[in-house]
Amino acid sequence: MAWSRQLDILALAGVSACLCVAFGYQLVLGELPCAFCNLQRLGFLIFGAGLFLNLRHGTNAWNYVLSAFGALAGSLTALLQMFVHAPAGTRPTGSAFLGFHMYAWAYVALTCAIFYALLSLAFIAAARWQRTTSDRSVWRAGSAVVSAVFLILVAGNLTSTFLQNGFGPFMGGGQQHYRMLYDGDVMAKPCTASDHPELFQRHVRD
Repeated sequence: MAWSRQLDILALAGVSACLCVAFGYQLVLGELPCAFCNLQRLGFLIFGAGLFLNLRHGTNAWNYVLSAFGALAGSLTALLQMFVHAPAGTRPTGSAFLGFHMYAWAYVALTCAIFYALLSLAFIAAARWQRTTSDRSVWRAGSAVVSAVFLILVAGNLTSTFLQNGFGPFMGGGQQHYRMLYDGDVMAKPCTASDHPELFQRHVRD
């Protein structure tokens, strides 16, 4: 089905865009993902994996089942994080965008992904497995580009997670340093001149 392949390309591009935004907050703003955030990223990756398999090996109902499972797991994780921060006086994690924090946006995106996978599954459940060969060249090129970007983001997330936590447990939130690249308390904020002005003034005089 050419239409399902084209929709999968757009959906996988959306997944890649969400992961790129997450990396932007991590690398540019220095907001390292917490345990909940990493699980939500995993949900995006599993959802994208089902779409990637469709693009590489043809539309298959079981690939949508895989995508639905990943989206459901990520959505429930984001909802759980929202409940954790729901009580009054609880500080939210990370920056807000248009009034919502990243885990709220992740919940919205992953819930929409669940419906996408289920609706796609409903439309092709009775169809046989097939390899699409009638796509236009622009869609074939788009499929190759989106697939390559997604694989790069998968490798980037795996590398980032390992550098952040190594073989140790995930932190609940507020981690300031990558465990594998920092010799010290990974939860401690970097020391600045405003924290200890007298030490920095002495260093300048010396």
